[in-house]
Amino acid sequence: MVAVEDMMKQMVKGVKSRYGFEETLERLKKKTEEVGWTVIGEYDFREKVGLKFAIIEVCNRDFATRAVSKPENRWVSAMMPCKFSVIEMPDGVYVFGMNMGLFAKMVPGELGELLSEVAEIDEKIISAVL
Repeated sequence: MVAVEDMMKQMVKGVKSRYGFEETLERLKKKTEEVGWTVIGEYDFREKVGLKFAIIEVCNRDFATRAVSKPENRWVSAMMPCKFSVIEMPDGVYVFGMNMGLFAKMVPGELGELLSEVAEIDEKIISAVL
């Protein structure tokens, strides 16, 4: 039997960046723009937490509109916008985000297909630090 903690960890995807904290943030933001998405929020937690830690929120108007256009799909708004955390760990800088590909497999129909497309975009954005 899979422990709940293990299942939770599967819902979050993490990669080790090849770059330092600042450059990782900049590369993610630049790649977001390159794929036609927008950084709509950036939160710097360094002073509050005492670690190099930030979150960026990214969105695409077309994807967002399609995701919530049908009332029965509007629950997905709780997961919007897409977020990436950048945090310094003892062995380097990591980027964490929701494992949208896995989540998309749990959602049926058009919304699941849309979330699969979002997963592909997420992968492109994260590729900027690999």
